Amino acid sequence: MKNKREIYISTVALDPTRWGRRIPSFDVSEWLPRFARDGFDGVELWEFHFLPAEKAEQDRLVAAASSVAIYNSYVGFADEDAEARAGAAEAITRLQPRAVKYNLGGDATKKDEYRRNLLAWADALPADCRLLCECHPGSILEQVPDAVAFFADLDPERFGVVAHLSGDPAGTESWFAEFDGRVQHLHVQLRGPESDPSVAANRVPLDAGFAAIKAHGFTGSVAIEFSRGIGREEDIEEIYKNACTDLAYIRQALA
Repeated sequence: MKNKREIYISTVALDPTRWGRRIPSFDVSEWLPRFARDGFDGVELWEFHFLPAEKAEQDRLVAAASSVAIYNSYVGFADEDAEARAGAAEAITRLQPRAVKYNLGGDATKKDEYRRNLLAWADALPADCRLLCECHPGSILEQVPDAVAFFADLDPERFGVVAHLSGDPAGTESWFAEFDGRVQHLHVQLRGPESDPSVAANRVPLDAGFAAIKAHGFTGSVAIEFSRGIGREEDIEEIYKNACTDLAYIRQALA
């Protein structure tokens, strides 16, 4: 893993179709120069900004693949999801990201099935592509002890995990405390007005969370997954402006 602190913008943060039609509302390739100018080290590319995109946009993203640090996949790991996994593996092979973020399902009776398919999928990906599990609420690995047991015998460099920082420093720290070096990536969600880091009072719990992360020696990457402005009537410029505010704060907090 690189020692340099890299902070990405997650393109899902900017698209209002993320929880609905999941059809891209803008071309990420057009934003890449702006992201770079504003200080982002690359993008965590939402898979729906690639898979359903027109061929020309896919080709532009492949040509600019050095900016695509992480491929953000929502592919399933049940047996019936095999075709979708193959499609995701093809996209990842084209884009050559340094890592792919994924989620496991929520059916505890399919744990062995998920694991078998995850390992097979890993074999289908480029050998240097790390697999980062977002152990999301609702998945079989939302509890730290379950996740620790699931990954215990897997290479911690190839099979990492994603931790989250929002408003619960203690919840964030538990992932670092139990997993040590397996946490390779951090998702930051500062969505509500109470999480606006430009307000001094709001920084107290945020500072505590980042201080705990630093105390564990975290040197991994960070993605701004969501920011303020997400809701029924979204303005991409407002959300992006807030994400840039978050970027500046995170750089300072993890310095």
